[in-house]
Amino acid sequence: MKKRPLLFDDPPPLPTTAPAATDAPRAGLISGLLRVLLIFLATRLVVWVAAYSGALMQFRIEHGLTPPWEKHTRAMGAALGDPDSPARQRAAELLGNFAPLCRFDGGHYRSIIEGGYRYIRPAPGETDRKKLEQNIAFFPLYPLLCRPLARWLGTFPAMVLVSHVAALSAAALLYLWIRRRIDEATALTAVALLLTLPSACYFSFGYAESTTLGLTAATLWLLDARRFGSAAVCSGLATASRPTALALAAVSALAYWCNGGGDWRRRLRRLVPLGLVAAAGLIVYAVFLTMRYGSPLVYLANFKAGWVPDAKRADWFQYLTLARVWDQFKYFGHALAGFPVGLVQLANPFAWNMPLNLFLLAVSLAGLPRVPRSFRPLLALPPLVFLHAYLASGGATFGVEPIGRYMAVSLPAIVVLAVWTVREWRWGGRAALLAFFVLLQAAWAFRFGLDEWSG
Repeated sequence: MKKRPLLFDDPPPLPTTAPAATDAPRAGLISGLLRVLLIFLATRLVVWVAAYSGALMQFRIEHGLTPPWEKHTRAMGAALGDPDSPARQRAAELLGNFAPLCRFDGGHYRSIIEGGYRYIRPAPGETDRKKLEQNIAFFPLYPLLCRPLARWLGTFPAMVLVSHVAALSAAALLYLWIRRRIDEATALTAVALLLTLPSACYFSFGYAESTTLGLTAATLWLLDARRFGSAAVCSGLATASRPTALALAAVSALAYWCNGGGDWRRRLRRLVPLGLVAAAGLIVYAVFLTMRYGSPLVYLANFKAGWVPDAKRADWFQYLTLARVWDQFKYFGHALAGFPVGLVQLANPFAWNMPLNLFLLAVSLAGLPRVPRSFRPLLALPPLVFLHAYLASGGATFGVEPIGRYMAVSLPAIVVLAVWTVREWRWGGRAALLAFFVLLQAAWAFRFGLDEWSG
C-alpha cells in the first residue's frame, strides 16, 4: 500500500541574518490577526446570545410567562421599574452582573477571589453539598489574575474579562504558531475550529479554561520550536490553573526526550528538573495546602467526599471497562426510540460530549503517521488529558461528563484536523463542520445560561 504523504513538513531553519523588511508580510500578518479577532467576536456573540437567552428562559419559566415575550414586557414594566419588586430582584439575579456567564463553578471562583480558600473537614455523616463541595478543588492562577481587576470592576465582570482576554490571546498564539509552521489558510482554519468547538463556550464563562488554553498554546509553540526551558515555565503556570494541565507537563517531558539535543544520558539528567518546572504550579499548590491545612491530601479528601463521593463512583468492573463512557451514547438511542419527539435528546450537550472527545482522540491517532516526527510527541496531549480526567473521575457519570470541557485544549489534534480539512476536504465540508460545531456550542451555552448542568 502506498504511504500517504505528510500533512505538513518541519518548518525551515531560522535564517542566520535578519530578512529585509517588507510591507507585504506585515500587512498579511495584520490582516490575519484581524480575521482572528472577527472569528473570536462572532463566536463569542453566539455564546453570549445563547447564554442570555437561556437565563431569560429561566426567568420566564419561574414566572409562568407564556410566549410571545413581547406581550409581557409592558405589563411587567411597572414591576421591573420598582426596585423592591421581587420580579426585578430575580431578573437582576438571573440576568445582571454577567450572571449567565458565571454559573456553577463560577460561584466557587468568586468565593476564592472575594474570601480566599476555605476548607473545613466535614463532620461524619455530613450530607450538605455546600459544605462538602469546598473551593480548594479549584486551582489558584485564574482567581489570582481576576482579583486585582475585581476591586475595580466587580468580581463577575473581572472573571469574564480575564476569560475573554486569555481566550483571544490563545487564538492569536495559535494563529501565529501555525501560520509560521504551516500556512495562513491552515492557521485561520485552526482558529475557527478551536473557537467553534462546542465546549469552547467555556472560554467565555467565568472559568479557568481560557487561562489554561492560553498557556497550553504558548507551551506547545515553544516545544515545537525546541525552546524547552521556556515551555516548561509556561507548562508550570498552566498546572497552576487546572489539574488536567498535568498532561501538558507530561507532553513537555516527552517532547524534550524525543526532540532534545545530546545523547540519552544528557537528556535524562535534564529531564527531571525540566519535569519539575513543567509541573511547578501543581507542586506549589500542594505546598500551599500543606502549609495551610496540614497535608496536600486534603485536596483528594475534598474531591472524594464532596465532588465525586463513593456513592457516585463506578465499581472496578465498570471503571476498567469505561462503562460510563459508553453510557454517554444513550442519548442517541433515546432519540431514535422516541422519534420524532425524541430528537430533543440531541439538543442535550451530553449527547455530543463523548462522541466529540473520541473524535479528537481519533484525529490524534490518525495524525501520528502523517505529521513530522518532531510533532508527534505533541499529539500525546489529547489522549493524556482524556486519561487524566477519566482516572480522576472515579468512573462516575458526574466526573465523565466534563471531559469534553477539558478536551478543548487539544490543540495538536485541532491543528491536524485543520490541515487535513484545508488540503483534503472540499470547502463545503469545512463549512458544514464549522456550522455543526456552532449549533452545538449555542445549545451548550443556552443550557448553561438556563442554569442546567452542562459539564
